[in-house]
Amino acid sequence: MERKNTIKISFEPSYFSQIFIHISGSYMNTLVNKNNNRYLSNFKDDWYDEEFGELILELEKCPSESRKKEILNRLEVLANTQTRVNPISLSFCHNIEELDGYIVFEPTTSIEHYDLSLLDFISYDFNVFNDYLLFFINFFDYFIDKLDEKDIYYIKLDTLYPIDEIIEIAKKYYDKEKEKLIHYQNLFKQCINFVYDIDNPIDMKHLTHKQIFYLYNQIYPNVFSEFKKDFHSVDILDYQYLQFPFKPEDAKLENINNLIDAIGEADPSGRKLVNLNRFETNNLFTSFYITLFNVVSVNSVYIKICGNCGRYFITHKKNISYCDRQVAEYVTCKDIGNQIAQRIKQENDKVYGKYRKIYAKKAMLVKRNPDIEVYKKDYEKWKQEAKKFMNEIRNEMKSYDEFDKWLDKNK
Repeated sequence: MERKNTIKISFEPSYFSQIFIHISGSYMNTLVNKNNNRYLSNFKDDWYDEEFGELILELEKCPSESRKKEILNRLEVLANTQTRVNPISLSFCHNIEELDGYIVFEPTTSIEHYDLSLLDFISYDFNVFNDYLLFFINFFDYFIDKLDEKDIYYIKLDTLYPIDEIIEIAKKYYDKEKEKLIHYQNLFKQCINFVYDIDNPIDMKHLTHKQIFYLYNQIYPNVFSEFKKDFHSVDILDYQYLQFPFKPEDAKLENINNLIDAIGEADPSGRKLVNLNRFETNNLFTSFYITLFNVVSVNSVYIKICGNCGRYFITHKKNISYCDRQVAEYVTCKDIGNQIAQRIKQENDKVYGKYRKIYAKKAMLVKRNPDIEVYKKDYEKWKQEAKKFMNEIRNEMKSYDEFDKWLDKNK
């Protein structure tokens, strides 16, 4: 593999959509072809079905025996080609060392919305070798200028390698690169925690994310200095659709009515037309900085830490506590969060029920004994303290468990 690497990144804020093009690895549990281990990217396309179908039709009408033989031979080759094997991206739920398939490195185009690569990077625990392996495979860009001559020459794009070979290569650079990765990770973590009020005691709720990001860069002007100029823009002042409403070759004046109808049907409000901000860099961390720079401009999204897996995630709702990452087969953190929330709700309902009973008991005592002032004073004092407690629970200052203990002491 050549020591050349260009990471391309573009961001569209109105749809909160990022296109991230870089070199990464995918996992396949079997060889693509029975005769060699070369991974052919066009196996992802529909060429197999088209060619197979065309050959079958030709075979039915073919008068030539020699041509029939050629067709049958080609059909046999296609039948022996395992085209239905699709590469998958490895995630936190995979234990790399337990896999026995193959890794293929190739230029990858990811359309990211809430699954930003930046958040995966800062969520890795580089003291855990499996997380380092995930980074090595998913962000191979970083290692292109780190590998020695033997390893960089050995690894080629679009070629399948047994996963144990990739693990052995990755191991060689673990001790050397681990601390560097943790250092860069902390740069982004500290900024994100500051901007998005994660373990941050300073009240800045009246400022936008962009304003807080600006403030952070003023207080710590050198933190991201190496990334701020390490890119170039390839932007053009031109509006475009992420999903084109018609074929470019049809854009002719004589088709104007059809073009107008196509645009009106695909985008009746006119809001889908965008101008992408596009950048290129050779530095993976610069691409992460570009992501962060763009994300903070959208004040309606929040970066949080998942209450189950402890990893960073992004959401439009501030009260969401769990991410959508898969932690087991068909189970996500959000699923686990819903189970926890249901259990807490049931427990909290019991506490709230106890509160209502004590409230009713004290109110009835005052109603039946209007002349006993001590009952009335006790009721008013208890009611005010209970109301304050409930408000503190809503503001996450106190818990239902604490409220339950208070109720037992103040029946």
